Amino acid sequence: MKSTTHALISILAAALTASADDVKSFNLTRTLSSPISQRHVPQFVSYSFEPAFWAEFFGEPDAPRNLTFTLLNHLHERGARPIIRAGGITMDSMVYDPDQKLSVVRTENGKGGIYRTTVGPAFYRQWNNFPEGTTFVSTLNFGNNSVDIAKGLAAASHQFQQDKIIYYELGNEPTNYPTSRWQGSTAAYVSQWKSFTSQINAATNNTSHGKWWASSATTDRTALKVRPSDLIPAGINTTGEVGQYSIHSYAFATCDPDRERRATTANILNHTDLLRYANEEIYPSAKAALDIGATWAIGEFNSIACSGKPGVSDTFAQALWTADVELIYAVRNATSVHLHQGATLVFQSSQQLNTPGDDGTPGFSSYSLLYPIDTSKRGEARVLPVFVSQLLVTETLSGGARIAALKTPAGVDEKGFSAYGVFGESGKMEKMVVLNMKPFYAGGTPGTVTLDIGEHGGATVKRMTAPSVDEKDSARVTWAGQSFRDGKAVGEVKVEVLGANEKIAVRDSEGVLVLFK
Repeated sequence: MKSTTHALISILAAALTASADDVKSFNLTRTLSSPISQRHVPQFVSYSFEPAFWAEFFGEPDAPRNLTFTLLNHLHERGARPIIRAGGITMDSMVYDPDQKLSVVRTENGKGGIYRTTVGPAFYRQWNNFPEGTTFVSTLNFGNNSVDIAKGLAAASHQFQQDKIIYYELGNEPTNYPTSRWQGSTAAYVSQWKSFTSQINAATNNTSHGKWWASSATTDRTALKVRPSDLIPAGINTTGEVGQYSIHSYAFATCDPDRERRATTANILNHTDLLRYANEEIYPSAKAALDIGATWAIGEFNSIACSGKPGVSDTFAQALWTADVELIYAVRNATSVHLHQGATLVFQSSQQLNTPGDDGTPGFSSYSLLYPIDTSKRGEARVLPVFVSQLLVTETLSGGARIAALKTPAGVDEKGFSAYGVFGESGKMEKMVVLNMKPFYAGGTPGTVTLDIGEHGGATVKRMTAPSVDEKDSARVTWAGQSFRDGKAVGEVKVEVLGANEKIAVRDSEGVLVLFK
């Protein structure tokens, strides 16, 4: 906390001594004048959890994993109502066994490769431990090409938790299925998807009709074209099954050496490139859905595919990346964004950087919110620096906010900067988010951007900060003065007060939420 206080003092000092030439001004009147999003719902900040590791994250019905639920409760207290997707690669090896006592049992080889993920009634009963108002995506195995397996999972979820299911999802990332399955034919995929969903609807007495996620594709270049922008014109919803379109977002990866080398802190914090990826790879599918009056979601996403990259995705850089990407998709009218949580999957890639623990315990993904249990690979259970980003985004979008991207002030490099205006019922800007994403590493000298945020009658500021961008100890990473390493909020809430028309300073590798009076 001492180092954070010193950093704050230096920032305030810089703001007080800045000359007129040092101040960067936003060109805004604090009224709604640029393209603006829909009103966002409390479900926007949502999650995807790899089903094979569900018990590690959440425990059993009578023995919940308190660390994970403590984090969800922090969000719940701020008004969030996450949708939980029990999804990922291992949903396509998932089967239901009504006689199994444990929530999840993994069938693995000696090197941690998961052949099967068997769930029992406890898997669904465990959903009752989540905060009130939490809803779920019931995920179904499409990878085994068995409608009976998929029907078994759907019927079980319907039996135990029909009131909590908001969507059903058939298969994870069909773009990664064997090419022999559909021979690259979008029409063949659509035909089989419709056949399965129709039979599953019958198995659940048609309660899943009109509640399906469609696509769940990656943005990888593959012979099979099944992004929402491909499926919509191919007639995926001619029978009215689709409730929402989903697409997965991973701009970086450690699945092979070439991509691992590109997965650096500087690259993931390049706002210009994040915008390019969102606009070129994601938005065409989003627009295709919006153009027909449908909704869309980021059904799974994170910074670096194949379980992240230690030294990058387990640092404060991940918090800055996550906040920016979630707000980029909020501007583009995603209804929810499901930040993925999991552990190393041996069968995902034979060249990947990450591995499970040598003793058989999971090698949890370094991009996750937390390491939920002690393991040989990741050490003691703890919360990771990224968690503070979830508090920033939740508080930014609370109350049905609408959001718009703000133009970068003259003299500021857009590559390392982003800002967003948040508008209320009156059409006036009620909040502003500023992310100074320029990397400041430990041992270096940080820069500071001092910003003229326009005429205002006073404001309060909450700051997301750390000693440096490469900080890995979440006890030194704070949101509004509080840290969350062991789940519990440590420290007093610190809210900075700005006088009328006062400017604000934002250090490199830092973010702020400004709330206007």
